[in-house]
Amino acid sequence: MLNEVARTSSHSSRVLVALVLCAALAVQCQQLSQHRDAGGGVPVSMTEQLPAAAVVTSVTSQDQELALRDPLAFLYRCRDNYDRHVRDYTCTFLKQERVADRLTPEQETVVKFRQAPYSVNMRWVRNADAAAHVTYIEGRWPDESGQDQAWCEPAGAVVRLFVSKILQPIHGKRAAEASRRTIDQFGFRNTLDLIIRYSEQAAEEGALDLRYVGPGSMDGRPTYLFERRLPYTGQEKPYPDRLLVFHVDQEWLLPTACFSYADENRQDLLGRYVLTDVDFNQGLTDSDFGPESLDM
Repeated sequence: MLNEVARTSSHSSRVLVALVLCAALAVQCQQLSQHRDAGGGVPVSMTEQLPAAAVVTSVTSQDQELALRDPLAFLYRCRDNYDRHVRDYTCTFLKQERVADRLTPEQETVVKFRQAPYSVNMRWVRNADAAAHVTYIEGRWPDESGQDQAWCEPAGAVVRLFVSKILQPIHGKRAAEASRRTIDQFGFRNTLDLIIRYSEQAAEEGALDLRYVGPGSMDGRPTYLFERRLPYTGQEKPYPDRLLVFHVDQEWLLPTACFSYADENRQDLLGRYVLTDVDFNQGLTDSDFGPESLDM
């Protein structure tokens, strides 16, 4: 019945924009940038702790030595640690991004995430644009051509009088125009995958500059601070940015903040992502990601 309402509503085109913009938020830290510290106006408040089963037992000198000696190998270690320990998590997701030469206001969403099956539930709490809430489970709601779709609740009380929620494809021309990343690319592991993938590509071309800068801090939590430089020549080119600055939490070995620039001098901000208030391994289920969750 929800699909029928969506098809008959005269406002369905506006709702399509809702999903496109929410997909813009599903972007990995791969696109973000900021100064070396955790400041720069981002209101971070990461206070939650991982359950004992998911905590790296201690911050070791070996980790720091590996980060200094072989940053890419350190990122492999981070990804392996994630695969061994993390099943799901909730967080607050802060995001600001340059879209079509316009820097958007910083948006804040409350996120539920599950690794398998890959699932994302995002609810906007600040600066919602066209989408107020979106939820997605990989492969769960394909369209007639087999393309993945997500449930989307439009922002605005007037629009919701006509369409309370609608299924929309997560890929396509409009989504590509709205963001470099889509909702199926959100999350800690995807962020690591993207950083590693572009780093490997640049390394093969002899153009990678990836370095451990030293200890950092994100809202009082100690981090390993990295900088990566790529042969970036524009947003339509193979590489996503010129300079990527990212924090890896020393305890969790996860990238909690990424800041991306188009220039070496950090004047041309492409975007920034920060994940705060992280709480791991809560046992999230399908009910946390189904269309009924949009009504909660």
